[in-house]
Amino acid sequence: MKLLTKIRDRMSGKTLKRDVRFDSDGFAVVRYEPPAESVRWSDIHEVYGFKLDLFSIDEICLGFTLDEDGRYIWVGEDDGGFKEFRSEVERRFGFDPDWFGKIMKPAFVENRTTLWKRT
Repeated sequence: MKLLTKIRDRMSGKTLKRDVRFDSDGFAVVRYEPPAESVRWSDIHEVYGFKLDLFSIDEICLGFTLDEDGRYIWVGEDDGGFKEFRSEVERRFGFDPDWFGKIMKPAFVENRTTLWKRT
């Protein structure tokens, strides 16, 4: 499913039923339609925070760049398991846990911020 379709579905109130699950090797985003998208922690090149403008609300998200070509995956605060996943990502990559509040304002602005980048 394409990102714009996901955004449109969230804006229309459709339930996307996504869950994020993680372990010591990596994480997977499990969607309401297969297949799940899996990522190894060691394959992540960049972690960034951003907001999706969903017209009347914002959704704060974590994005992960997976290669030099810009391939990415993202997880949003409305996805099941996000709170625990967020804590694990902050711990694993060692960035400021205040990123969430900083991205929150101003409202309805993407505020894309690099939180960690492989050197």
